[in-house]
Amino acid sequence: MLAKHSTIEWKESMNEFAIDCSLAIAIHPAESSVILLTIPGVDGSLDGYEDKYVTIAETAQERFGVAVVRMENPFISSYHWESNARHILEFINDNTKAIAGTDDLELRIMAHSAGASIIAQIAWEYPNISRLLLINPAARLGGSKIKQGLKNFKGDKVTILVGSEDPSKDEAMQFVPEGAEDHMSVIVAEGADHHFADDAFPVFLEAPHTYLFD
Repeated sequence: MLAKHSTIEWKESMNEFAIDCSLAIAIHPAESSVILLTIPGVDGSLDGYEDKYVTIAETAQERFGVAVVRMENPFISSYHWESNARHILEFINDNTKAIAGTDDLELRIMAHSAGASIIAQIAWEYPNISRLLLINPAARLGGSKIKQGLKNFKGDKVTILVGSEDPSKDEAMQFVPEGAEDHMSVIVAEGADHHFADDAFPVFLEAPHTYLFD
């Protein structure tokens, strides 16, 4: 189904000044009990490099019949890392009926880089999030906060997919809390860099279907 494009708008405050913020989103509706949300890295675009997030959304609908929500991830400030993720989650929770035709659903999230780091920290606060796919989470945004967030997460499954050439690979290997190995795992993609460029690009495209719908 063709995507419906929209914009979420709100204000943030910083140093007593109000900042006008907006977030471009695309909704691929479907009658489904599952919504897939894709979150790019910081300043990541709505469609992604070579329309990768469009491809992922369309393939997920063809294979699994799920609803999909895509978002851009513009940088606001270093004080507002969580804002975009929280606003899209609030939007989805307020509009589940329009997106998926039901109020009773689960949310599965694919996130990359800074997007992965942030959602790992806050997903536990949203009970309808059932699965996470965290691709090359940026450790510099708080490794201890990521690990604590995952420790608090009560969903079904977390997969951390890290490229063997990613700068945060060693830190990512330590993100799974002790005792959570039965539903959380780290998968190393050999030869992949931070952006899963070149030969690793197909691995990125297939990852949500492999790890969120297995």
